[in-house]
Amino acid sequence: MAFVPSAFSPGSRRREVRMSSSQSSVLFVCLGNICRSPTAEAMFKTVVDRDGKAAAYEIDSCGTGGGNPDWFTDGGWSYHEGDSSDSRMMQTAAKRGIALTSRSRPLNKEDLEKFDRIIGMDSSNYKEIMKAAEYWGPEYLDLAKKKTSLMLDYSSNNKGKPVPDPYYGGSDGFEKVLDLLDEACDGLLNDMEAA
Repeated sequence: MAFVPSAFSPGSRRREVRMSSSQSSVLFVCLGNICRSPTAEAMFKTVVDRDGKAAAYEIDSCGTGGGNPDWFTDGGWSYHEGDSSDSRMMQTAAKRGIALTSRSRPLNKEDLEKFDRIIGMDSSNYKEIMKAAEYWGPEYLDLAKKKTSLMLDYSSNNKGKPVPDPYYGGSDGFEKVLDLLDEACDGLLNDMEAA
């Protein structure tokens, strides 16, 4: 194993790098899948690409219905489904060289089977993931409990805090999201590589 500086934060902490023999997968989740989770997806893709590990990771994002309480039920629907990311988030991310290209979609039970890690942006996202998993059945609730964590669990400076939803605020909220995700994505990669 070799020690290399973090590619995402030049000169920052050093980390141990381990190549995995199989692809790891991570799914980022927020309310509508138009601000925080697509930004986390794009930023994490940038992190693994800069470290030369793009082929080792499957990375995606989704939402928890965008506020519709029955988004996960049969016949339920999700606000923003099929929409691009919020234009304000796209512009703010682009200033940092991050391109948001995904389309909004809701979490589904197959995601719980497929992804190794499911990362919510705040406690409301976590609760919605658990509520949906419980509705889908006990096996899905077990998977959700084993795989779900919060994004800032991987932050050394903001552990235990939420990634705030910038949707109803000003431009400083979008900048704050990028700052928080910047550090947390680096910490998440460190954690996944150490697993």
